[in-house]
Amino acid sequence: MELCSVFGKCGGCEFLDIEYDEQLKNKEKKVFEIFKNLNLKPKNYHGIVKSPNTYEYRNKMEYTFGNESKDAPLNLGMKAKGRKFDVHYTKDCKLVDDDFNQIVIFTRQFFLEREYTFRNYRAHKGYLRHLSVRKGLNTNELLINIATDQTDENDKDIKLWAEGILNLKLKSKIVSILHSKTGAKGNVLKADKLEIIYGKDYYIEKILDLKFKIGPFSFFQTNTYGAEKLYETAIQYAENTDITYDLYSGTGTIASLLSKKSKKVYAVEIIKEAVEMAKENAELNDIFNVEFICGDVKEEITKLEGHPDFVVLDPPRAGLNPKVLKFLKEQKFRKIIYVSCNPETLAENIKEVEDLYDFQHYHLVDMFPNTRHIESVAVLEIK
Repeated sequence: MELCSVFGKCGGCEFLDIEYDEQLKNKEKKVFEIFKNLNLKPKNYHGIVKSPNTYEYRNKMEYTFGNESKDAPLNLGMKAKGRKFDVHYTKDCKLVDDDFNQIVIFTRQFFLEREYTFRNYRAHKGYLRHLSVRKGLNTNELLINIATDQTDENDKDIKLWAEGILNLKLKSKIVSILHSKTGAKGNVLKADKLEIIYGKDYYIEKILDLKFKIGPFSFFQTNTYGAEKLYETAIQYAENTDITYDLYSGTGTIASLLSKKSKKVYAVEIIKEAVEMAKENAELNDIFNVEFICGDVKEEITKLEGHPDFVVLDPPRAGLNPKVLKFLKEQKFRKIIYVSCNPETLAENIKEVEDLYDFQHYHLVDMFPNTRHIESVAVLEIK
């Protein structure tokens, strides 16, 4: 694979110049070094599930307007590695399909010709903030969201930009072009006001046999085909049962899959928007036996009904809160299925409960080729 023009400068990927199998060996080695340092070893290690695509696998990119150095012209792309404000022009990124690159090239040129300013987050001035592109890899649907300052006087040019985007010759079908406005001081993608310029405010993606509505700010796994592998790996350990807990449920993907094996699923997630989207997606798939609860897992777990045979965990990178670990020890579930994006906190959490639970099964699942990140599935069984 030919390297992109800013490889080594951009922080988007790190190992594009290393053969994929070698990348996997390095990831595996680092994970088991973490385990060794904690004297931890799974009884059954099942190897690494490869990502189906090693290039063009990302379904979402959030680009930043900025420049490469002081007084340099407008750029649109990814932040420089180890730099807070420098932005590199990622016109030929290998992690996304070429439609993303064509949108970036057109957008940068459009606003460069019109001499638009970009946001200076130290001075809190400037108009252009971010460009987000999201694609349903299984549906070919595209959502584009441009984020700017709150000024209304440039709306006419934004609409001209959208017309230009719609005239691009893309492989994907554009179903949504949005304009987000915010006065936020921080460098965050958010909307105090959201305008639909074209289409609707979401696109549809499919995971296995489920459909999902995804909005501009929805959490969704960035590697669609990799996510299918991850969920298949985790769900194989779920058995037919009366009650299941899905803790840290996000937009409800795992909970929806569990609904086929459980009469009742309690899904807990702290982010309100994710819970609302989860409810919509469950209805979209005619799933009515999942109760989505908006709240902090460490507070909600003591209120849940019943005592399931197993519980599914998919926490953020920080891992499990001490209250949740205490809960797992007290409840003594027959099985815990733990999906993790951080081997370090996963290992620490397993160590915390190893007096009660055996570390029975472990799978690595590569969701992020050409980067250092790795997902995994651990299965713990009560002693």
